[in-house]
Amino acid sequence: MDRRILLAGIASLAIMPALAQTGGVPATQQPGAASGARMNQANGQMSQADMQHMQQTMQLGMVALETSRIAMQKAQNPELKQFAQFEVQEQTTLSEVLRSMMEPAATAATSSQSGQASSSPASAGTMPMDQQSRDMVQKLQSAQAGAEFDRQYLQGQIQGHQNLLQAQERYLQSNPQNREHMNVAKMSRTQIREHIALLENIQQKMR
Repeated sequence: MDRRILLAGIASLAIMPALAQTGGVPATQQPGAASGARMNQANGQMSQADMQHMQQTMQLGMVALETSRIAMQKAQNPELKQFAQFEVQEQTTLSEVLRSMMEPAATAATSSQSGQASSSPASAGTMPMDQQSRDMVQKLQSAQAGAEFDRQYLQGQIQGHQNLLQAQERYLQSNPQNREHMNVAKMSRTQIREHIALLENIQQKMR
């Protein structure tokens, strides 16, 4: 699949439900229509499963994004370097879509639950990495460019994408009622499966 088409497809999911809710009338003609449609997909509220899915996807995606930024500079294998460039573009697009879906009501709800609205991950539009992920990023930052760096980055991406795939599968198996979230998860699942196949192919060539 052409990755430019895939990126456009993911981005379009953020506005399709809004058009459906307004009978095809552009949201710009109806103040608040887009955000209202997003919040009303499942009885007017995002479920806990919706929020958990978005947070997990953003957390795991952030690791893929940060390590791929490093790989854009250090990867020696041409295919791996190209993969890193596409991964940065795709994770950035997906993160923007998920952040737009979390605002404003989802952000307020998450902030209220945490009791720290000004410093909560959702209100900041980012998800914190756990210690293991931070260690992985630091290790890649400190590593010298070469075959060992490529091996570490490749293995980290395969594991990270498998974790991302599991997050999508868990959400889709939870019988989600939010059509917008479900569509994003399905699109992401397709993308992640393609990435795993591509990474495994590169891995075979590098052996």
